[in-house]
Amino acid sequence: MTKYAPITVYTYNRYDHFTKTIEALRNNYLAENSILYVVSDAAANEKDENLVKKIRDYSKKISGFKSVELIFRKENLGPLQSIYGAEREIIDSHGRIISMEDDNITSRNFLNFMNQGLERFEYEQSVYSICGYCPAVKRSNKELGDIWLYPWNISWGYATWKQKYDLLNPLINNYEQLKTEGILRRVNRMGGLYITDSLKRDYMKTAYFPDAILCCNMTKLDMVSVIPSISKVFNIGNDGSGNSKGANTNKYDVLLDEGAKTIFDFNITKQSLSAEMTKEVARFYNGRLVTRLARKIGIYDRLLSLKQNYG
Repeated sequence: MTKYAPITVYTYNRYDHFTKTIEALRNNYLAENSILYVVSDAAANEKDENLVKKIRDYSKKISGFKSVELIFRKENLGPLQSIYGAEREIIDSHGRIISMEDDNITSRNFLNFMNQGLERFEYEQSVYSICGYCPAVKRSNKELGDIWLYPWNISWGYATWKQKYDLLNPLINNYEQLKTEGILRRVNRMGGLYITDSLKRDYMKTAYFPDAILCCNMTKLDMVSVIPSISKVFNIGNDGSGNSKGANTNKYDVLLDEGAKTIFDFNITKQSLSAEMTKEVARFYNGRLVTRLARKIGIYDRLLSLKQNYG
């Protein structure tokens, strides 16, 4: 009997994003077989109180899942404590988890892909996660097959197992140690300039990037993520809302896999394609030449400020 992973959606004050995320999940083939957790952080200020209440009132009426479990914070914990505290509790209880942000619109077969991937790769030590998003880069899906391997996690809807989660969590930024050990050079050689830049900015406390900590430690342990060749997730949060304030772009827009196919081929038969995709996706995330140069010399924060102030 298949053990379906619980779905956890973390939310704060984005009512429209959150409701669209839930409605898409409810439309999934496996929704009625899955437990849904809603983790709602409390308002940090008076301005957000009505939005948080609106989200919670909606959450109390959610149906279409095996069960709906509500985790409503009584005080504002901030994303670090609210998200990772709940994630730890749920994965300890269930042994696996599907983690989602409140702006992840999913295809109908998203939960099928997540759960089949969790079954297929549970005992392959090199696989850290099953991810739902595939960046909009040029490639031939027919050649690629259903999946490819990427050396880093993509957090817009992903699943993992407790035994692997425990290897990399809690997420502690050991920037100086990773630099001394040569891990950051290795990440950069693989194309992950956007990751090491984010790790440094997180370490300097100019930005918040737990994903960068996770990805660098994945490289340290030689772990990878399984990515679909056709995206199962469309992120609607790149509109200047949430933690991405100022980043209003359609760069990450994709066409969702709306096929009825629910059995995926998870055999990796063409490793070279994964290498090619890694380079292409890394270039996609690293950005244009001016962005890459700003990352290399450590002034990317200032470049972002200029873009926000002058468009």
